[in-house]
This record gives sequence, C-alpha cells and structure tokens, in this order.
Amino acid sequence: MVTRKDVIVVGGGIAGLTAALSLAHKGKNVLLIEKNEDCGGLMNSFERDGFRFEAGARALVNAGLVKPLIKTFALDIEILPNPITLGIEDRMLKIDGEQSLCLYADVLKDLYPESKDEVSRIIQAIHEIMQNMKVLYGVDNPLFTKKKRNVLTLVPSVVAWMLKFLRTMYRISQMDTPFEDHLDDLATNQSLKDIIGQHFFRNTPVFFALSYFALYNDYIYPKGGVGAFIQKLVDAIVARGGELRNKTEIVYVDAKNKMLKDAAGNEYQYSKMIWTGDLKALYTITRDAGLERRTLKNFRTRKQAILAHKGAESVFSVFLGVDLPPQFFREKTSGHVFYTPNRRGLGTVHTTELQGLLQCWDTVQKEDLYAWLETFCRYNTFEISIPVLRDPDAAPPGKTGIIISTLFDYTLTSRIRDRGWYEEFKKRVEELFIATVSSSIYPNLEDQVLFSFSTSPWSIYERVGSSEGSIVGWSFEGKIPVVSSMFNMGSSVETALPDIYAAGKWVYSPAGGPTAIMTGRIAAKQCK
Repeated sequence: MVTRKDVIVVGGGIAGLTAALSLAHKGKNVLLIEKNEDCGGLMNSFERDGFRFEAGARALVNAGLVKPLIKTFALDIEILPNPITLGIEDRMLKIDGEQSLCLYADVLKDLYPESKDEVSRIIQAIHEIMQNMKVLYGVDNPLFTKKKRNVLTLVPSVVAWMLKFLRTMYRISQMDTPFEDHLDDLATNQSLKDIIGQHFFRNTPVFFALSYFALYNDYIYPKGGVGAFIQKLVDAIVARGGELRNKTEIVYVDAKNKMLKDAAGNEYQYSKMIWTGDLKALYTITRDAGLERRTLKNFRTRKQAILAHKGAESVFSVFLGVDLPPQFFREKTSGHVFYTPNRRGLGTVHTTELQGLLQCWDTVQKEDLYAWLETFCRYNTFEISIPVLRDPDAAPPGKTGIIISTLFDYTLTSRIRDRGWYEEFKKRVEELFIATVSSSIYPNLEDQVLFSFSTSPWSIYERVGSSEGSIVGWSFEGKIPVVSSMFNMGSSVETALPDIYAAGKWVYSPAGGPTAIMTGRIAAKQCK
C-alpha cells in the first residue's frame, strides 16, 4: 500500500508545522510526518509532578512573524508578556524598552570603572545595530500577514517596508564578521567582552549577537507554554484537512521516483516534498541513482559540504521543582533571566582550556574534568526560565519550577558518555548549577529543591536527531554550507534534488525560531 500526497512535509518542528499549515490552508493535499510522538522539535513543553517546563526554546521571539502567523491562521492562543532580566552578580536590570540600554551601560561602567570609554563604544555599537534590527524585528512583515482584499491597499506598505528592508540588509551584510573580532576592536578588557558575549555561540556574526538587546523586548510567552502554541498549529492543520503521522521515521528517499519509505517499510509517493529535519540526514538517506547527470553532480557536491560541517554548540539544561512560592523569585527577577554570577567572565575556560581537555582526552582524569567544570560554572552566563512568573498555571500552588541552562559542547559530552561517566557527570552538573544560583541570585535555593533532572547535548541529539545536538543549526566556525546572506534567503529552501525543498534552522544561517517560520513559509510557496 502506497500513500500518495500532493506535498509531504517531513519533520514536525516549527518550520514543518508552518509549511504544512500554509499548504493545508490553501487546500493542498498535505501530509506531515514526524518521527517523535509529539510535534514541536526544539519548541515543546512537558510536565513533571505538576510543574510545566519548556523542553526547548524558553519563549518565542516574535520578530514580526509569530503574531502575524497567529492572526493569519486565526489561532486561538493567548500571548503573555515575557519580560527579560539581565543580571551580573547582585545587579539586576529588567529590560523595558530601548532606554534600558543606557541603564545597562551604567551597570557595566560601575562594574568596570577602568573601562568606561570601552563600555561607551560597545553600547554605541549595540545602539546602531538596534536601529537596523528594528526594521527586521520591530514590525510585522507585510509579506507574511493576511492579504487585504484590495491588493492596491497592500502595495504602499510592502514597498515602504521593502525599501527599509533592503537598506537594512545592506548595512547588515557589512557586519558578518565574528562578534569576538568586533569586540576586540572596541575594547581590551577581556572580562567586559566576556560579559557582553559569552552567552552567544562562538563566532556568531556581529549583527546577530549585538542586536540581541533589541530582541529582549520582543520575547512573548504563549498561555499554556510553548507547547500549547505548537498544539494550536497541529490542530489548525488537521482542521484544514491536513494529515499528520507521528512516531513515523523516514529512513529512505528515492529522489528520482519521488518515493519515501519509513522505518516500518511503509511507502509514500509525493509530487513535492519539504524536508524540515536535519539536512545531514536528508543527504545521507537519499538514493541518488537515476538522477540526471548535472543534478547528480550538484547533489554530491552539496552532500560533501553538508556532511563535512558541524552544528553549533548545544545546551545543557537543569530542571528544578522547588518548594518556594513564585513571589520569592518575583522579588528578585522576572521569569526569564540571563545571569552571570561573577564579573570576571569565562576568559579562555570555554575555548582554549576546553580544547586542551579534548586534545589530551585519553589522559584526562575525572578530577581534571570536574575542576574544569567548577570553573566553567563559576564564571559562566546562565539562561534561567521560571514559567510560573509568566503563567500562574505552570506550577502547583506555592511552588516554582525553574530551568537553568547554558551553552555546552557536544563533543565533550559525547566523550564523557564514551568513558562511562555520563550519568555521574549529569548529576555533578545539576549540583553545580544549583549551588551557583543558590549562592548568588536566589539565596539558599538548594535547601528547597524537591527534585532535579537534566538534559545534555546528547539528550537533544537523541530526542530530535539534531546533529551535534545543535539548537541553532550550523556552527559559525568554518565555512557554512548553506545560505547565509539575507539577500538570498528566498533561495535557502532549494536543495540539489528535483521537487524537494528544505526548511528550518539547517537551511539558513544564522538561525532560530523566526528563521524556521520564514523558511517554512517560503518552502510552502514553492509547493503551491
């Protein structure tokens, strides 16, 4: 028995859901195939003992895309505020509009009085980038909102937006160097530079890293959690006649005959296909026999480039249920915090020292690893999410759930696992994360912990099949094998295969939720 569909979307993350909903909304006979029991990928929620946690993204960045998506498809979801707090040692700054940048400058100058001029230069660079990024993230993109009945009324807004967009794109194209190099041009104080940038992926482009201050006020939180937003997308696809098949893993692609096969041996015939999963998987499981010579050459060339590159750093997350009321945390921070417990910063701990560990791994003892880990936790920057401070229904009465996470290296995690230290190491990470926040931002929290558990880069790799456990696609270290120019974003969904398109974090860099939504819509347009 062969299932035949106009379009098959493989992967039920935010990109795949966006693509499938766009197609179902237009009446296409669309099937979405997801290998896991639930859709969402790196955007999902789960419950443990009455506490709700986010399995991936802690909130959504609107970026002029999420709210229009909700409006266009009439999704019945309530959007809650998601205020951000920046914290360094005992200094907490709740971000409230662009004026908070000046307050942030005051905090940095107080922490680094010997580097006031350097702080001013960095803040000015952030301000200039923020003005450019407002065009991208500050307003709804008119190309992705519901069209008005009279197309003539839409033209002026599109033209005006496009003019601003193109001008901004040119400016951004001039800022694609690693942010570390840019900070080196602005400052010499390494601790100051660490505090500004150590929570970004290594070699992140300048415009993406330094624009993040503008995004802090663009975060939103769906009532019921990020997973509730995902479920609304799933429901909307089904309501429009789309079909979903979960717990179905595609293991074979016959590009010439437009045929897919899943792990159970079921076959699927498509007219067009959108792949929103890991690109390495697509290029690995695709049978290229019978393809036209030029297509075959292009496919093999692209396959070689894709398989040779790696994903960006991953994340280590610790989940806690604590016997403390939300008010205890509300008095100190908002429900979404970026916190650095020590102004010294990481320095070379996560770069040179980490590489040193990996290079002599065969001789590394457990005590060497834990000594490095303690330093890593003491000077690192953590993302802390407290869902109940945004949504009162996210925890049992009088109690609070907390997620503490930081960037972490997949290779190190993999080697720890190979040595048989994995479970013990995870427990040690949990202890250190808890001790770090308990001795700083949330005093004595460790005495009120009801339970704790953690996920590592390996957990992400196992759960969603993301190469190297990456949460944002390709590493910026080395030549990126996909489109990385915003001028060419429209072509990012093209593959080297006939009638196969791709979307999601792996097809364009730098990536995130907004990129996944945008490429999902672009790929869907190619299949109409």
